[in-house]
Amino acid sequence: MNIDNYLSVRTRLLLQHRTALYGYIFSCVRNHTEAEDILHDVCVIAIESFDQLKNRDSFFPWVREIAFHQVLAHLKKQNKEKPFNPHVVAALADAVDQVEEDHSRLNFREILMKCLDKLPGFSRELILTRYDGSSEDISDIASRYGKSLHSIYSRLKRIKTLLRNCVEKQVTSEVAPDRSSEVSYDSV
Repeated sequence: MNIDNYLSVRTRLLLQHRTALYGYIFSCVRNHTEAEDILHDVCVIAIESFDQLKNRDSFFPWVREIAFHQVLAHLKKQNKEKPFNPHVVAALADAVDQVEEDHSRLNFREILMKCLDKLPGFSRELILTRYDGSSEDISDIASRYGKSLHSIYSRLKRIKTLLRNCVEKQVTSEVAPDRSSEVSYDSV
């Protein structure tokens, strides 16, 4: 690997994670100028010690650890009270990353369509008729099916509740797979 390509990998990784790294540092020191200075120091250290990185996939945790130590050194040198504990900020950043990763995998429209498919025929037809984009009034729908207006409203409310519960359970089961995703459709 030539030196230009080698530096390019380092620079590309730093640029890719710059915003998250700066956010982490700033949340610890709460001062933009100090955060920029610390970020600069972190980048220099990361470039100089890049050979210590075992796996490029773990670059951000590795560089965040460097930032953590630089923040602590900065706060100690400044003899300032820590606005936020860097360990807490790191834990929160990890939690946010996990939540974003979990939710990015979810396709709510696809989940809703699966839940719609589980509805009994009349309930599915009723909810699709109501929300198909036409300007058909509820009273027209009630007349078409020979039901009272109150009956249609009640049924739609039960169907929407079932769909909401089904989607919530599907989302929960995709985020935490050990939970059951069954919903009873007996009441619609």
